[in-house]
Amino acid sequence: EELWQKSYNFGNRDILMGTSVIQSQDRGAKNQDATKGILLGGYTQAEGKIETDDETFWMLYLNQDGNEQWRKHIKGESRKREERLSDIKLNRDGSIILAGTSAEELGKENWKIVKLGDKQLDQLIEKQDIKIYPNPVSDYAYVEIGSQFKEADIMLYDMSGRQLQSLKTKNKVTKINTQNLIQGAYLVTIKTDTNKTA
Repeated sequence: EELWQKSYNFGNRDILMGTSVIQSQDRGAKNQDATKGILLGGYTQAEGKIETDDETFWMLYLNQDGNEQWRKHIKGESRKREERLSDIKLNRDGSIILAGTSAEELGKENWKIVKLGDKQLDQLIEKQDIKIYPNPVSDYAYVEIGSQFKEADIMLYDMSGRQLQSLKTKNKVTKINTQNLIQGAYLVTIKTDTNKTA
C-alpha cells in the first residue's frame, strides 16, 4: 500500500546515496515506532558546465509526510571539484556522518568523511539514557540507567501482565537473574526517580 510518493530536484543529475529515518515510540500503539522525519543524502552530478554547489555532499530533511523541511550542502575548506557522497548515517546523539570521495579530477579520488552536529535533529532524537541488554537474554539481564537518575524501580512482567520480579536500585548497572524463567517474551519496566519510564 503506497502512502505517498514525492520528487525533489537539486538542478543537475541528482544522485541519492543514503537515507536515515528518525523514529520514536508511538505512545498510542504498543511497541510501534512512529516516523518523525527522514534524512536523505546524495550529490548532484554535473554534466559539462558545473553550477555552484554541484559535485557537493547534499542533505535533504523531510517530515513524516515527505514535505521538505530543509536542504543543505556541505561547504568546507577541503572542498574539491568532484565530491560524491556514498553514505549517510544519523547517530543516536543527533550527529550526522557523511562519507564519500573527493578529488580535483576524476581518477584521483580520496575518501572523505564529515561529522556534523545539528541542533534541529538533536531535539528530535530520543536519547538512549536507559538501556536493557542483552536481547535475547540467557542467564542474566542488565539494566543501565543514565547518570542523571539517582535511583530506579525495575519490574519484570510476563506477557499476561503478571509481575514476576521487582527491585529498587541506585546502581548505574543492575543485574537481573533470569535463570528461573521459562523461554519466552518478557517485559521489563524501569521507572526512575524523575518519573521517566522505559
